[in-house]
Amino acid sequence: MTSVSTELTDFLAVVSKVVASAADGESALSAMRNSLSETGLLDLARDTADEPDALQWLAYTVRTVAQTDPSLAFVLASRYVADRAIDAEAATEPTFALAVPGSRPVLAGALGPDAVVVLDSTTSSLHVVPWADLAPSVDHEARTGLQRADLVSVTIPDGAAALEGSAAEAAFLWDLLTGAALAGVARRAVSETQSYVLERHQFGVPIGSFAGLRALVADMDLTVAGVETALDRALEDRTSIDNLAATAGRAATSVCIDAIQAHGGYGYIDEYPLTGLLRDAIGIQARTGGRRLHVARVAERGLGPRTGRHQ
Repeated sequence: MTSVSTELTDFLAVVSKVVASAADGESALSAMRNSLSETGLLDLARDTADEPDALQWLAYTVRTVAQTDPSLAFVLASRYVADRAIDAEAATEPTFALAVPGSRPVLAGALGPDAVVVLDSTTSSLHVVPWADLAPSVDHEARTGLQRADLVSVTIPDGAAALEGSAAEAAFLWDLLTGAALAGVARRAVSETQSYVLERHQFGVPIGSFAGLRALVADMDLTVAGVETALDRALEDRTSIDNLAATAGRAATSVCIDAIQAHGGYGYIDEYPLTGLLRDAIGIQARTGGRRLHVARVAERGLGPRTGRHQ
């Protein structure tokens, strides 16, 4: 397990309190701007840029936030990737979008970005577009999950300015932070389920004492632990990032579905967060470029490039 500094542990404790106190599904994330700024969450990528454990700070912060507010975790992940790719003088409130063939880039519009850093997965290149140039193309069509992130799709104009930053670095960081967010969502689903099966009684005993439910919850816990291990491994060895990217989304959605099953009919009502967590997991996974892309990378790493007529 990756060691965590006392400073980071203390910071994450503060982050948990701030996010928990501000978590309100009815309020906009913009209402949290002051607390996010005062806590150091907004500018964390820039403030830790020269630290040797900067990536751990970013990944663990996103994972911690995701356990309470997946929308905010996604917004922060987008902000951190953009901040590390662009000069602070070029944009003070950037966000990030991944452009993949066949669809328009989708990004977080919450917190009012002033520029978008775009990673073109086809050309492996980075571009930056002022928000004002994108405004006419913004589509606010409702999407699955991440409601408070204010997801919008945009059309990237031809001739968008190229960034000198590393596209590979941006891709790695996006995979790392979205994987961290998915790990946080999944861990929340496990925690909610553990609490529920211990509190809910049937025949005078907690339903958590029933063998079938115990096995289900144990499997959920093991699944999330596997994603958390993959996250730590990616922090230690960048070449393993595709393992995290290929498994985090499926694991998170699977765990959320199991959590709903463990709650029975209660899993579908608004008093419990499980269906919302499932939608958020699906929403984050959809922004990662798709599982097939990452599975193909894992296959190529072990088997080499595809050859012959099936290429």
